[in-house]
Amino acid sequence: MSAWDGTVDDRTWIVLADAATARMYQPQRDRREWKLVAELTHPQGRAREAELGRDKPGRVKQSSGSRAAMERHTPRKEVEIEKFSREIAKALGDALVRKAYERLVLVAPPELVGVLRATLPGRVQQRIAATVEKDYLHLDPPAARERLEKQLSAR
Repeated sequence: MSAWDGTVDDRTWIVLADAATARMYQPQRDRREWKLVAELTHPQGRAREAELGRDKPGRVKQSSGSRAAMERHTPRKEVEIEKFSREIAKALGDALVRKAYERLVLVAPPELVGVLRATLPGRVQQRIAATVEKDYLHLDPPAARERLEKQLSAR
């Protein structure tokens, strides 16, 4: 793929995500409007740790008679973020197979960007033209577009 010149066109998908929702937008030809092409939700991503329950690791009996955990406990919130990241990765991978986009602009909070990058297939990672570590998901599309344009033009 050739070097990206910063132009967001109708072959670019903009992914706005947080721990519970991901929206994929496709700019229209005039670039003034974004069309929502996919939305994923994962309500557990918004839940507090106490609401998610506990998933205790298995235990092993030691020769001294005491019992110890077999592995360290991973907070359920982290587990849910990883699950949702895999859902997003699958959706983006499937869309790439259908040739729905050529470039991606990822916009998500820093903690989610790291997990997403770890779960995205290599062929999808190669399509990432820009990453913006901000939470713009809860802005209306015109406001998100304006802020994103400022972020991308500052590069």
